[in-house]
Amino acid sequence: MEKVLLIGSTGLLGSALSAYLKSFYQYDVYGLSRQSANADIQLDISNTADALVFLAELEPDYIVNLAAITDVEACQRNLNLAYRVNCKIAENLSLYAVRFSKKPVFIIHISTDHFYDEEGDSKESNIVMLNNYAITKYCAEKSLPIKQSVILRTNFLGRSHVSSTPSLTDSMYARYLSGSDIKLFNDVFISPLSIKRLCNVILVCLQKKIPGTYNVGSKEGTSKEAIVINFFRWLGIKDFKYESISIDSLPQLTVRPKDMRMDVNAFEKAYNYILPNLNDEIREIADEYKTSDIKCD
Repeated sequence: MEKVLLIGSTGLLGSALSAYLKSFYQYDVYGLSRQSANADIQLDISNTADALVFLAELEPDYIVNLAAITDVEACQRNLNLAYRVNCKIAENLSLYAVRFSKKPVFIIHISTDHFYDEEGDSKESNIVMLNNYAITKYCAEKSLPIKQSVILRTNFLGRSHVSSTPSLTDSMYARYLSGSDIKLFNDVFISPLSIKRLCNVILVCLQKKIPGTYNVGSKEGTSKEAIVINFFRWLGIKDFKYESISIDSLPQLTVRPKDMRMDVNAFEKAYNYILPNLNDEIREIADEYKTSDIKCD
């Protein structure tokens, strides 16, 4: 079987992707985390020497890198930490793949939509970097070997498998159930995929191995406010109350983009894969909450 090393296997996306890939007989999946006991392997892979020794022993056919510090404020406070997790890991993977691996290694790197801030759907070339999070994620992209990597710029939401890493919909649903105040940004626009859909996209990338940097998201993106409203509507909840606010009303926040909607034509053309409309993704995510028996760790 082909070996897949999944870095960041116990996070929001990683926990779902690990289970998904393990359901396919052709892959032998190894989940790695820096310290989580739920991972197959515990290792700080940002340490170059340790990373190279481990990778040489495992000899993976594929590496899927999900590791990231996504907390924008934490990245702004601690650039060294942001660099070590968001960039150094990718640099180590590149070093191994290019100089030390005895066989071809294909890398799938999960990047971010945080590079975009133009009105409407941005293409891959429309880069804007406003903070440390964006800078370190972009540096990671540039460190990877072009012919051996696919970089997916994306955003995702859906029901989490682990209580320690809730998604946007998890957080809003929990606040509704607890009767807590709900504040929704009316001026932050995204085009996310469901976790389930993104897992399938990653599988297709493993199968086709077409290198490049691609936007991977839903079509007809909208505001975070509209996403949550539609999510509750598909859940059949019509009585929830919320406050519509601008992200500018929180002046203490690090500067960040407002319109991260993406043009996904390049991925669709390269992979012959039709990405969904956002409203359809929201409806499927709501169905997970109505029918799933997922138990959080």
